[in-house]
Amino acid sequence: MSNHRIKVGVVVFNLVVALALLEGVLLILLHAPGVTAISPRPVKRLIQQLYRHFNRMLVQFDPACAIYDPEVTYTLKPGVCTFSNLEFHTTLRINHLGVRDEEASLDAPDVIVIGDSHAMGWGVEQQEAFPRVLAQQSGLKVLNAAVSSYGTAREMILLNRFDASRLRTLIIQYADNDLPENRSFREHQGRLPITPEEDYRRIVDYYAAQQSYYPGKYTFRLFMKILRLERPEPDQLRMDPISPSDEADLFLYVLTHGSHVSLDGVQIIVLEVNQEIEPRRAFMAALANLRRRPENPAYVRSLMTLDTGPLLKPQDFYVLDDHMKPSGHQAIGMALAGLVARHVR
Repeated sequence: MSNHRIKVGVVVFNLVVALALLEGVLLILLHAPGVTAISPRPVKRLIQQLYRHFNRMLVQFDPACAIYDPEVTYTLKPGVCTFSNLEFHTTLRINHLGVRDEEASLDAPDVIVIGDSHAMGWGVEQQEAFPRVLAQQSGLKVLNAAVSSYGTAREMILLNRFDASRLRTLIIQYADNDLPENRSFREHQGRLPITPEEDYRRIVDYYAAQQSYYPGKYTFRLFMKILRLERPEPDQLRMDPISPSDEADLFLYVLTHGSHVSLDGVQIIVLEVNQEIEPRRAFMAALANLRRRPENPAYVRSLMTLDTGPLLKPQDFYVLDDHMKPSGHQAIGMALAGLVARHVR
C-alpha cells in the first residue's frame, strides 16, 4: 500500500472518529438538559435548535392527540392522550369540543382563556396550566380553550363553538408567531385560508419521521442546515418584519372581526408569552396605546394588558423547549387572578 493511500486512510479514519465524537457530544447535551443549561450560550443555542428542528414532536401533529378540522385545520382529539418530549411527559384530557379541559368547564364558563401552546399547558399537567391556576385562585369557572400553534384568528373562530352566555372575562394569550395568521386573516377580508386535509396529513407524517434516530442523525442534519440543504419544516411560518403598531392593529382587527360572539360588557385581558424575556417586545405597549382610539368598540377601549416580563424568569422555562415550567404558569395564573378579581368586583 502506498504512503498516499495510508495518509488518505488515516485522514478518513480521523474524520469518522471526529464526527462520531461530535454526534456523541450532541446526544449527551440533548439528553442532559442540566448540562446544556450551564454550557456557553452558543452551545446552548445550538442544542436548542437541534431539539426544536430535528427532535421535537408537536402535539398538533400527533395523531393520538390531534385531529383534522376543516374550519381551523385541527383541534385536540377528544379523549385522553400522552404527550412527551425530552424534558417532560404529560397527560392531556380533552373534552368533546377539542380543547384541554373538563366537560363541565364547557357549561357557561365565567372566563374563557384562548391562546396557543403556552396557555394550553404544553409541557405541564392539566392542573398546572395557568388557566387552572386562575380557576383555583379565583373560584370562577374557567374554560381553557387554547390550542397549540393557533394564532388569534383561529382562537376567535374557535370561540364561536363555546357557550358564552355567562362570559364575563376573555383572556387572550398572544405570541409573536400569531402574526402571520392574523395578517392572512385581514388580507382575506376576515376569512382565514385553511390547510387542506391532505397537506395536514403530510405534515403529520413528516413529524412522525422526526422521531426516528439513525447513527449520525444530528451531525448530518446540522451540516445540511449550515449548508442550507436541509428541507424547511412543512409548517414553517413566514415572519415578515412589521412595526409594533401595525402588529397591534392586526390583532385588534382580528379581535373585532374574528368571532360572532358578542363581547359587549366582557372584560378582555391580553398577555404575551415568549421565552425571550429580554429585550421586551413593543407589541403590548403598542396595543395599550391603540386600544384607546375613539372609533374602537367599548370592549376594546376597556381592554387590559398584563405585562408578563416582571413575572417570569429564565428558570421558569425549560432548557431545550421554549415553553414554561409549572413555576411560570403559577406566576401568570396568580397575576391573572388578581386582575380578574378586581374586574368582578
